[in-house]
Amino acid sequence: MAAEVDYRGKIRELIKAFKSMPTYKDGSVTTKDFPALIKAIEFGRTDEQIQAYVDYWDKKHGGVLTTEDYLGVATALYRTSEFARQFAISVDHDKDGFISSKEFLEIADVVSIHDPKFVGKSYDDFVSEADTNCDGKVSIEECAVWVESKVNKSVE
Repeated sequence: MAAEVDYRGKIRELIKAFKSMPTYKDGSVTTKDFPALIKAIEFGRTDEQIQAYVDYWDKKHGGVLTTEDYLGVATALYRTSEFARQFAISVDHDKDGFISSKEFLEIADVVSIHDPKFVGKSYDDFVSEADTNCDGKVSIEECAVWVESKVNKSVE
């Protein structure tokens, strides 16, 4: 049986690390702090993966990471399934409950950081892997299960 994680204690540690970053101001940091922050929270990633996070966050979020976004992402270290579900919800920009080919591009950016073999996969590849009920589209829940499998694969 896996050891129980003290989530409240982990959250306190995550917040302490975030607030200790040199660019911390008004509840946010910039991507300049990502390498130090990732090291501080012991999120064992390669330099290439860290740079991919920086590039993604610069492109999608203007290089600023808020406390709320940070905690949502960082808690994925302890609850990958919840991260995957929240991520799937966040990319469903039209809020129709399904992931379109355009929304898939954002998913591909993140998944390729965790699974380098994913680079070059198409929307059709995604649908064939994630569409478990075979209706020709990928729901939020199907996407969450699929993202979780890709993120977990990178830490095995």
